[in-house]
This record gives sequence, C-alpha cells and structure tokens, in this order.
Amino acid sequence: MPAEDVSLQQLRALAAVAQSGSFTVAAEALQLTQPAISHLIKRLEQELGQPLVVRGRRIRPTPAGEMMLDTAVRALRLIDESVEACRSRSQLREGRVVLAVAHLTAGALLPPLLARFSERHPGLATTLMDSTAEQMISRILSQEADLGFGSDIGEQHSELATEPLFNDRLALFVRDDHALARRAVIEARQLEALPFIHVNPEANVWRAVSRQLASVANVYPAVTHHVSMLSTAFGLIQAGAGVALLPRYVEVLMPASLRALKVTRPVLDYPVVAVRLAKHPLSPAALAFLAMARQHLKP
Repeated sequence: MPAEDVSLQQLRALAAVAQSGSFTVAAEALQLTQPAISHLIKRLEQELGQPLVVRGRRIRPTPAGEMMLDTAVRALRLIDESVEACRSRSQLREGRVVLAVAHLTAGALLPPLLARFSERHPGLATTLMDSTAEQMISRILSQEADLGFGSDIGEQHSELATEPLFNDRLALFVRDDHALARRAVIEARQLEALPFIHVNPEANVWRAVSRQLASVANVYPAVTHHVSMLSTAFGLIQAGAGVALLPRYVEVLMPASLRALKVTRPVLDYPVVAVRLAKHPLSPAALAFLAMARQHLKP
C-alpha cells in the first residue's frame, strides 16, 4: 500500500487512542464522534493488514501499533510545528525582512520607516544593508535581500521588477560661503565649470540627469571626485573640494555649514523606487514592509 494512502487524520486518531486508552476520550479530544474514531482506526488497520490496537476496557497498542504510534507522534509534531510557523509568519507574529538600500535613501528616508515598522510589527526583524546601486541589484538577484530601495535602476535587468514610490528634486549642495550660497534658486546653466562631487556614480539616475543637462542646458558637469557615501560627499563639500547634486530629502542629514539650492531650467528629477525579484513571491514580512513603504516612504 502506498504511504500516501495513510491520512493525517488516521495518524491523529491512532495517537489519541493510544495516549488516552479510550475511543471515547480520543473522540472528544479530536472533536469527532466515537464511531468516526473507530472507523479511522479500523480503516488504517485494514490498509496496513494487521491490528494496531487491542480492544478492551483500556485500549492498548499492538507491537505494530507501537511502531506506527512512534512514527505518527514524531511526524505529527513536525507537521504541527511547521504549520504553526507558517501561520505565525502569515499573521506577522514572526518573520524577517532584509533590505538592500542605496546609501542616500538608507540614511535619510529609512530610519523613520524602520521605527514605524518595528512599532507596528514588534515580532518582525529587519536588516538594513547599506548598498551602492550595483550592490543593491546584486543582493536582490542573489536573494541575499528581499527588497531594495533607491533611485530608479532603469530597465537593464529583466529579472527585477521596480515600483515607483515618489519623485524628489535634485538640489545643488554647496558650502555656506560659496559664491552661489546666498541664492535660493539657480538655473542649471550655472552648474557649468563647477567642480562636482559625484555620489554613487554608477546609479542609473545620473545618466538620465547628464543627458537632461546636456540637451536642455548644454551643461557638462566637471566631476572631480567619485564617492559612494553621503558623509564623504558632505565632508568634501565642507572642505571646499566641490559641490554636489543630491536629492532634496538628504537635507535632513546636511551639516549646518552647507546650503541646498533649488535647480531650475530644467528641474532635475530623482525618482525613488522599490526593487524586487520579478518572479519570486515575497514573504509576508517583506510584503508588509513594502505596503508600509508605499504609504510612508516620501520626503
């Protein structure tokens, strides 16, 4: 007889009868009738070709019944534990989400979101991995991370799905004694010949910005430093080593000695997106985090 012909209900009935020594008590424990329990045991005995219990004032397992009982108890425990773990995760009582987040977004936008998420779902753990644009993509593709957040990655990776969350504007960050610092707004043409500090230069968004500056304002920024970390960019600006185009939302991390100037003609967009594997289902914890990001992740 194939093993799949033995049902979980039959194994539960055998365990309940053997442990209680009574069809009636077992029926009450499993919320079934006594005839239903008796039928389950009899059917299992027929399928296995031998008695599993000795009927009497107190029901006792036969040697074959003892063997089946030992297996049934271990199998049912493992199944029940797995079912409970799945339910616990689906109900967001436990679980984990790993986030690969581009440096600018990680420092300026994620901390309040992580605090809100922990407050709403105290049983869920989160891990944030500071990433360059390429690291973020690599970590999602390798399933090291569940979700990524950062600037738009374009359409170069067919395995990934991106979801726009919001659009910010780029501003020019300068030291407060810079020649342009007293202006609240500057035109893109004024960026020509400024020494630029380029943050996370491999990010797709900068290619779009460069094309926009060239085609609309005929500006080709002169990059003097390429850096990965926002803190490095701010340190270089403070040292007078250059200026930087950055999304306005990083103003919350800006040192007091810097200024952020609006850029017009053209206005330069900085789209922020969520990134995930296109054909891989997210865990309940990751889905919950993405839902909160849709609602709250904005400057």
